[in-house]
Amino acid sequence: MGFGRDLRNSHDGLLKLQDWELKLLETVKRFMTLRVKSDKEYASLLLNISQQVEKHDNSSQMDYISNVSKSWAHMVQQTEQLSKIMKCHAEELNSGPLHRLTMMIKDKQQVKKSYQSIHTQIESEMNKVTKSDLEKLKGTYRQLTKDAHSAKEKYREAMVKGKEPEKARERYDKTTMKLHNLHNQYVLAVRSAQLHQEHYHDTTLPLLLDSLQRMQEEMISALKGILEEYSEITSLLTDEIVKVHKEIHTSIDQIDPVSEYEHFVEVYRSLTSPTDRLSKVKPTLPRSHTSRLKLIGEGSYFQTRPD
Repeated sequence: MGFGRDLRNSHDGLLKLQDWELKLLETVKRFMTLRVKSDKEYASLLLNISQQVEKHDNSSQMDYISNVSKSWAHMVQQTEQLSKIMKCHAEELNSGPLHRLTMMIKDKQQVKKSYQSIHTQIESEMNKVTKSDLEKLKGTYRQLTKDAHSAKEKYREAMVKGKEPEKARERYDKTTMKLHNLHNQYVLAVRSAQLHQEHYHDTTLPLLLDSLQRMQEEMISALKGILEEYSEITSLLTDEIVKVHKEIHTSIDQIDPVSEYEHFVEVYRSLTSPTDRLSKVKPTLPRSHTSRLKLIGEGSYFQTRPD
């Protein structure tokens, strides 16, 4: 199957196909343009919130080492790194696939224009040879036929009346010769038109259509490459982005609830224990009450006598 063999009478269909493909390419271009814009905005927002968080964290530092704080700071740093990656990818998308797609649309418009121009030219030439030229020859042939018939009648009339029959014969011979020459010319023109028509349908038009098909297929191949590059650039599974998320995951794994407060305890723990402080407190009572205290056995409690 091919354009040249199967689409010789599908000129209108081919034009519709090219118009549809151009609309599709324009849609893809608008989509990529919006993707570039949205990715740049997303990267800008990520950078903005990362910087805001860093400012807030810097203004409220704790005086002890916290694994949670370390992990959180690393997550913010990796988010900022992600914003840079997204911005870089958006710029690559803009300068790569989107630029190539814009140039492809222009090339495709030119292909359509050239196809229409060449098709119109060879169609016009075919119509000229097979229709217009033959119609002109037919019209001339009819007129010369009338002229030859008129010259013949005048020659007969001259022969009957005897008025300059030689001149009438001469005019009749010239007219008849013109008619015979035109007849031969017309026969050759008809044959030429047949050959031209055969060449048009068997060679000229198929060559044009096959050439169009090759260009169409080349553009499809180029579009496939553009979409593949778009997919690679915008993928969330690139090594750079995967590395960022692995770093974030690793920083989260480093959070250990058991050891989180060890340094905090080291910083804020008391130099002496509560029992040590109590042992250093000596009980003191007024002298008036000392006589009322009685030590019982080897115990260590105090008892007061009633007054």
